[in-house]
Amino acid sequence: MSGRLAQQGYRFGAFELRPAQRSLLLDGVPAALGSRAFDVLMVLFDRRNAPVSKAELLAAVWPSMVVEDNTLQVHVSALRKLLGPLAIATIPGRGYRFTAVLAADDARPEALPSGPAVPHNLHPPRTRFIGREALLAQCSQLLQRTRLLTLTGIGGCGKTRLALQLAWQQRAAFPEGVWFVDLAPLREGQRIAPAVAAALGLREETHSPLIDHLCAHLAQRQALIVLDNCEHLIDAAAALADALVERCAALTIVATSREALGVIGEQVVAVRTLSLPATADLAAMRESEAVRLFIDRAGLAQPDFSVDEHNAPAVVEVCRRLDGIALAIELAASRVGMLPVAEINVLLADRFRFLTGGSRAVPRQQTLQATLQWSHDTLPAAEQQLFRRLAVFVGGCTLRAAARVAEAGDEYTVLALLQRLHDKSLLEVQQDGAGQARYRMLETVRQYALEELDQAGESAATRDRHLASIVALAEDALAQGSGPQQGAWMSRLAQAQEDILVAHDWCGQSATGAHAAVQLVACLWRYWVASGQLDRGQALAGQALARAPAGLDPLWHCRAQIAIGQMAFRSGRYAESLAWAEPSLALARAIGDAELIAISLGLRAKGLHSTGRLVEARAHYEQACAAARALASPFWLGAALNNLAELHRSMGQFDAAEACYEEAIAITRQLQSPEGLFVPLCNLARLSVMAGKLARARSLLLESLQLATDAELRGMGEDVLEVAAGLASARQVHAAAARFYGAAMARMQLSGSQREPVDQAFIAPLMAAAEAALGPAAFADAQAQGWALQPAAAIAEVKQWLELSA
Repeated sequence: MSGRLAQQGYRFGAFELRPAQRSLLLDGVPAALGSRAFDVLMVLFDRRNAPVSKAELLAAVWPSMVVEDNTLQVHVSALRKLLGPLAIATIPGRGYRFTAVLAADDARPEALPSGPAVPHNLHPPRTRFIGREALLAQCSQLLQRTRLLTLTGIGGCGKTRLALQLAWQQRAAFPEGVWFVDLAPLREGQRIAPAVAAALGLREETHSPLIDHLCAHLAQRQALIVLDNCEHLIDAAAALADALVERCAALTIVATSREALGVIGEQVVAVRTLSLPATADLAAMRESEAVRLFIDRAGLAQPDFSVDEHNAPAVVEVCRRLDGIALAIELAASRVGMLPVAEINVLLADRFRFLTGGSRAVPRQQTLQATLQWSHDTLPAAEQQLFRRLAVFVGGCTLRAAARVAEAGDEYTVLALLQRLHDKSLLEVQQDGAGQARYRMLETVRQYALEELDQAGESAATRDRHLASIVALAEDALAQGSGPQQGAWMSRLAQAQEDILVAHDWCGQSATGAHAAVQLVACLWRYWVASGQLDRGQALAGQALARAPAGLDPLWHCRAQIAIGQMAFRSGRYAESLAWAEPSLALARAIGDAELIAISLGLRAKGLHSTGRLVEARAHYEQACAAARALASPFWLGAALNNLAELHRSMGQFDAAEACYEEAIAITRQLQSPEGLFVPLCNLARLSVMAGKLARARSLLLESLQLATDAELRGMGEDVLEVAAGLASARQVHAAAARFYGAAMARMQLSGSQREPVDQAFIAPLMAAAEAALGPAAFADAQAQGWALQPAAAIAEVKQWLELSA
């Protein structure tokens, strides 16, 4: 090993290498690394400025031994698995190279090749470079094959810090100079060339244009220029960069901007916000760039700051609420010396007043608000208008919704404006469950845009249009969401859920809100049930009906009453459901709407059935079936037949029940309605268990489970779990029966739903048999284990059990 390595440690990412102690630490804890793998790492680290051939590695680590190449590959793979895939690069035909980025204060002069000092105007970084290690390595590699690299991203995301770290790290590769030029103070594009000349120490020539003087000076120089903050002078910056790259063959430029320069040959790298932790688990937090940055900067304010099980959730929440924006996290972390993290999290409710501070040398980075204002003020008026109006969308929007709410022209005009906002890093683009593009802002950006909306005096009118767009979405879901596209609609509504809730809230302040709230209730009740959010749906319905106007449209009034009745039934309040069915049936008959009559008859029949009035229930079920047949309404006919089958099942009339289930299944299968098909399939599985047809029950349950998964019918998971529990008991697999039953009970409590009497009659004796076989203690223990399962884990376990129990 070389004697050049100092005795102190060297840091890169979450690791610290201590050569003298032959140890590698991960977050201060010794990492599991074999002796030979450590030797490989030391050789690569010691010679990190050039590739190390396989032969050289083998000779250094295994002297006087014959070792196969794959032995070396195994150790390199182990190192990559531990350090990350970008820590060690394979140089084709030349060997391996250590490429992890050292912390700023460890990138010491001895890490640079010997030779003349590189001229530059860079200041050594004052803080550790946290996160972005992989992106930094990628940019370093890109500089080997591109001469114009532009880092784009939202204000405060860390573009300048990345560019400075890249320039500092790469200065040895540009022996004739590395120069940083901050364009932020400039207000005119014609001042860019003089600023570059000043950084290079050139005087302006009076006899020739300055651009010619610059190009003559740089023509053959292997130099790097960093043009920072180009966005407000984008055209002039692009023109200068284009001219320099065109006329100076050895020159490389790194630019930072909210948007790309648009120059031929430009390599654009998007600088995303810092990665966020999936959970508050301490191990998961170590993988998060945002948390690592918070911890490091908090340590500057409070040297003994550390993360433990007490403050970890608050740290995670702060980083999430700030969207992983580096500047925002640094500003929040700087308050740790004054406030515990939990209080910082609370004060983020007004983040723009709270997040002030930062470097006095950079006024636009003293506050988070100033950074965003810098972006906003460079937008043309049309883009500013769209930007602030889109802020009413909490979860993003489609092109159609954006055009409706923004009133900025037709969809083609709005699309062009959306493209410009996206190019300037103010919008993100995603796809919804139906494959449509959705445009959304980071929450911090959205909060700033909302303030602009209020200041423009456009908030109320824009929120009214937002409400109208959500009502239109809900009406489309009601009309189209019961057929083969149900899964896509469930996904679309899930993505729009926060906006649905915001629209409900606004109903209380809008002149048209009372009627709109009733429409939302009428259209979306099936979404709340199918998504397992029955309690939320009922709460919204109660608020809507409480403020319903006296002259409410009877059609929507009737639909809302049916919706509330259906949700009341699902939650086990059968008398209340029946009470809502009565006026809805009267209204349906008054307005002469045959479909609503059929639906109301079915709702009333379910209420009668569940309150023990079986004769009346049968008459209403049969009337509902007849009405649906006359209407040629297959979805509601399938529902009516399923409900009639439920009555037969509760009366022990298994053959009649099976016939009705089979007809309902055939109708809804042809209709390709996932929810409509799921219900009779699952009920027929119950009947099959009761009749001892266990193989058929398994097959039906597997199909039901697949339907619920594909269509995102999360609220139906409890039915799958319950039927699986009954099937397991019937098969004498009693521990699994108790476990699945516990999982079903947990799901029901979470959603607020209750088991219907006919289903209680199905499951009760089967669970009694399981408890008797296991004994009360073992049954309770297995049930508790099932209760503790996460919903997705419980469903996955049931699926595996069904597939393996053929």
